[in-house]
Amino acid sequence: SVAMSSEGPKRVAVLPFENLGDSSTAYFADGITDEVRGKLSQIQGLAVIARASSNEYRHTGKQPQQIARELGADYLLTATVRWEKRSDGTSRVRVSPELVRVAPGAAPTTTWQQAFDAGLTDVFQVQADIAGKVASALDVALGASQKQALTEKPTTNLAAYDAFLKGEAVSQSIGVADPATLRTAAGFYEQAVVLDSTFAQAWAQLARA
Repeated sequence: SVAMSSEGPKRVAVLPFENLGDSSTAYFADGITDEVRGKLSQIQGLAVIARASSNEYRHTGKQPQQIARELGADYLLTATVRWEKRSDGTSRVRVSPELVRVAPGAAPTTTWQQAFDAGLTDVFQVQADIAGKVASALDVALGASQKQALTEKPTTNLAAYDAFLKGEAVSQSIGVADPATLRTAAGFYEQAVVLDSTFAQAWAQLARA
């Protein structure tokens, strides 16, 4: 069973996560944003604001109350992301999310925040943990099938995942229609499926491109 509040689903806007690392890794922060948003959208009891609407607030100077009012959201999820590539060839990712409650006529309050520091191989677990902890902070119970869905990995090949995220960044998740841009994105998706022929998301985006 899933706990539902009497007033209906809680509306959450996932704003673009801020990249604190090298500018060349900005696409990675966007990828984590989209993955977390996607996982949250699978949870019954939450209504997640669409990607296109939320992305309008990238680098915005607007206050949380104004953003929440314009999006019709009860909560804003923000985060910072730092992808550190070390000289020994290893990588670590630090994600620091914050869930903010924005109630009419009241100052924004932090409902939950936590820093996650993990090797790049654990990035999928970090995404699942963030979604699960947001649900917990909002008092939304997760059924067994939802818990399993949160932990599913789109691929076990990190190079394939990296290529996929580059394709997503170029195409804005197929939000553009420019042929040259889509050809570039298709090239990244093709790299992803060559590296992992079972990568369903990459095949789907390649077909759309």
